[in-house]
Amino acid sequence: MPSDRTPELPSQRVEAALRARINEGEWQSQERLPPVAELATEYGVARSTVVAALRRIAADGLVVIVSNWGTFRT
Repeated sequence: MPSDRTPELPSQRVEAALRARINEGEWQSQERLPPVAELATEYGVARSTVVAALRRIAADGLVVIVSNWGTFRT
């Protein structure tokens, strides 16, 4: 049964926030997202939490992660 509650895990909260920003058009196709460290500071979470969120978003094809280059909007 769907819940109206906010996602519980920090990575889920970050994922939901990043998906919303992507869907709102904050980053255009092929534009680089802020660095993981910057996003971690912005959301008050560990870098690994941001990486986990970005990997799930990448699995859905919304971004592509390029090692040592960054994360880009598709």
